[in-house]
Amino acid sequence: MRSRLVAGPQLRKADLHVHTCFSNFRHLKAVRGRDSYNDPLRVYERCREIGCEYVAITDHDTIDGAIELLSRRPDLEPTVIIGEEVETWFPETGQWLHVNVLDVDEAIHEDLSHVKRSVYELVAYLRSRKLVHFLNHPLQSYRMQKKPMRFVEDVLELFTHVELGNGTLPPAQNRAAAGILEYGRRMGLTRFGVGGSDAHGLRPIGAFVILAVGDDKRTWLASVGKGDCAVAGREIGLVELVGQAYEIVGRYYRTLGTPEGRHDMTTFNFLAAATFVPLCLAGAPLAVVLASYFGTAGVSRVVSRSLTRSDLPIAVKSRTERALGKEAEGLE
Repeated sequence: MRSRLVAGPQLRKADLHVHTCFSNFRHLKAVRGRDSYNDPLRVYERCREIGCEYVAITDHDTIDGAIELLSRRPDLEPTVIIGEEVETWFPETGQWLHVNVLDVDEAIHEDLSHVKRSVYELVAYLRSRKLVHFLNHPLQSYRMQKKPMRFVEDVLELFTHVELGNGTLPPAQNRAAAGILEYGRRMGLTRFGVGGSDAHGLRPIGAFVILAVGDDKRTWLASVGKGDCAVAGREIGLVELVGQAYEIVGRYYRTLGTPEGRHDMTTFNFLAAATFVPLCLAGAPLAVVLASYFGTAGVSRVVSRSLTRSDLPIAVKSRTERALGKEAEGLE
């Protein structure tokens, strides 16, 4: 899992896909649950414990976790990368995608909220600002909304960097992501792989990391942007993934015993939380994790087979490129 890498003692490590308690759980808004209950400072400390020189916090559609960390510890600013995992969509199919954006500030975050409804508009904006960004877990949301090779072509035309090492997904997804990048290279496209743990708990942090050169975070990010980087790590596996899901559920209910956890909870939210208890006991979190895990593994194998069978070149001017061109014109 290597792009272009200059070996040497100057290599520095970071996990580019980590969540904190500022990531909301969009699937269970009724109970006001969160996607993670990691304290931002504890995330920073954990990253440093495993040898990360730089710490990227990439919460869902917010930079509040990183901002809160720096408000508590402004001395950490030289090593903290403010990131954001932006949810966007293919407007023609409704398929959602998650795009990691790095080196975000409050003005950029505000701009992202206005362009994220279309992946074409989002990518056009990111390119215009020259922001380092990449497509996270490319096959997690793919359920044959497009034909496999049409989807592969769209990914390759939209993104120069794709996450090929995700710690929480099945190995088949990471292998297919690597295959997508290799297919792009065979077509003459300059494409690079990146990685991150996608940790929602503390234990998985560092499952996948990226190594690059750079004595400060901006030169390090520039190396990643140029593809002078390498990915290392492994998937945490299904058992640990299920454990992480139940840990998040447990921490949610424990927070309800605190004033902070009950803040902004309405009567409806409390009733929904109570209703969710028997569902948890009946195995709903396990069912959701298994469905997502094996569903993603299945479509990943379909994409891998399609890549193996396909020798068709990618059109120089595809409809994706045309769409991107229109969005870029609109931004100008």
